[in-house]
Amino acid sequence: MGTRTKLKLGAGIALAVAVALPCAPDVQASDHDESPIVKGKAALDITDLYVFQKNEKTVIIVAWAGFTDDLDYTQPTKAGVFLPDVLYTIHIDNNADNVADHKIYWRFSSNDVGGKKGIEWSGIPGAEANVVHPVEEVYKDAASGAQLWTGHADDPFFFDALGYLLTLESAGMNAASPNLKFGCLDPAKKCDSSQDFLAGLNVTAAAIEIDHAKLGAGAIQVWATASKKP
Repeated sequence: MGTRTKLKLGAGIALAVAVALPCAPDVQASDHDESPIVKGKAALDITDLYVFQKNEKTVIIVAWAGFTDDLDYTQPTKAGVFLPDVLYTIHIDNNADNVADHKIYWRFSSNDVGGKKGIEWSGIPGAEANVVHPVEEVYKDAASGAQLWTGHADDPFFFDALGYLLTLESAGMNAASPNLKFGCLDPAKKCDSSQDFLAGLNVTAAAIEIDHAKLGAGAIQVWATASKKP
């Protein structure tokens, strides 16, 4: 298993949606299955989008390259997936019209920054210019006050694959035998049905922490996309 970092902060296009509602329950969504085109390229395959508040700050985390059908990709991964031909975007709607009022972009550079792969952000509210820093390091942009991080991490999403399949079976849906490399699906083994199928697997993730006031005065809607550069 490769070295991983725990998340501490706080083409076909893969899409995940979450809504941050100050002083109200969060609405959350997850996305773990894609079209064949997206699943064929791990860097395009967004697995989850997390949005939460930390005091007066909003933290947004986008994860990709998780459990995927990419034939050139194995889990657990030994390093992050930082490909320069993919453009990632966080879309933020702050007036409930389902149109992004802010778009925060990032892409990975072909050249090293400080001896590591570099990431370049643009569109950060309050930033005076594009922000460039090495991966696997927490970076604070002086102008916007945003803290940024990208790197290799444990997949934080919990999914009980066996429990899901057993639920389908008990409902009489007779799910076909899945093509999942998961030891607990072996009928010769005793299994705990509350196991995390994604435990020990990895994602690559990017995180931004920024003053909520820079994003909007109240509730925001957030979604994320990944697209292949022409």
